Amino acid sequence: MLAKHQKGFSLVSIVLSIVLMSFALIIITTSLVPRSQHNAELMYSTKAAELGAAVMDEIVGRQFDQNSGPNGGLPVCEPAEIPCTEPDYLGEDGDKEKGNRTLYNDVDDFNNLTGSVKDVLGNDLAGIYPNFSISIEVFYDANLDGKPDAISGNLKRIVVDVVDPSGQHYAFSVIRGNF
Repeated sequence: MLAKHQKGFSLVSIVLSIVLMSFALIIITTSLVPRSQHNAELMYSTKAAELGAAVMDEIVGRQFDQNSGPNGGLPVCEPAEIPCTEPDYLGEDGDKEKGNRTLYNDVDDFNNLTGSVKDVLGNDLAGIYPNFSISIEVFYDANLDGKPDAISGNLKRIVVDVVDPSGQHYAFSVIRGNF
């Protein structure tokens, strides 16, 4: 009697196909990992832009100075009549505003505000912007050189620096006039 040929794969062909599929999987995986990292960076930059714009809108919506009017800055604070806040005193106005952003009434109240992300009412927004942080600097910049002036003037530069979870900085800057 003749023996029947068995159909199937040999052990060598199975091992060889496993090795080839492993190499193919490694090549595919290594080509996709940088792409996913790039997607995370895009998400961080989008969230940082959204956060920077929201914080900047919140600040610019305030009046120019403690001594200027709420309606377009009228009356305008000027050295001869009602002086604007001196450069060394930019920041929160006294103990009543200390840490209570709902009482901030002018742009320089936000000077030197740093830390985790909070909205205008002081509620923590870490759930929406996890591991993001901000720092805000407000200073007089009459000659528009981006450096603080030693005297008060009619232009304040507001700089918001947003730091994403990877440590990347996103700077936003605007000039607020006293008109």
